[in-house]
Amino acid sequence: INPYQAVIVASLIEREVVVEEERPLVAAVIYNRLRAGMRLQIDATVQYALPQWKERLTYEDLKVDSPYNTYLHAGLPPAPICNPGRPSLEAALAPAQVNYLYYVATGEGGRHFFTADYQEFLRVKNRVSP
Repeated sequence: INPYQAVIVASLIEREVVVEEERPLVAAVIYNRLRAGMRLQIDATVQYALPQWKERLTYEDLKVDSPYNTYLHAGLPPAPICNPGRPSLEAALAPAQVNYLYYVATGEGGRHFFTADYQEFLRVKNRVSP
């Protein structure tokens, strides 16, 4: 990736991560999904595209017509979605060496569950999402 793309990735990490040690893991998911030709499907990009921030996104929100909506558009969004801090920039430049393709917020102090298995992801998502 080029430096500008690294800033875009870092901005995604910045908006998705609460727990510091998860930054390189989220970076890995982003790069793994890009390499696999998968859409990123990052909620923070949808939040950015909406006219106002929402506590919880709906399935209708995921359809918002915007080049920033990574549920609809493959690849990185056209520009950063926030001003990333140094830890997110470092994670974008040094992602974890894992095969994860999915993550979901667990509701436990901002933590996420990471996996490479889609069925496992769905099981955990159904358990933690109302």
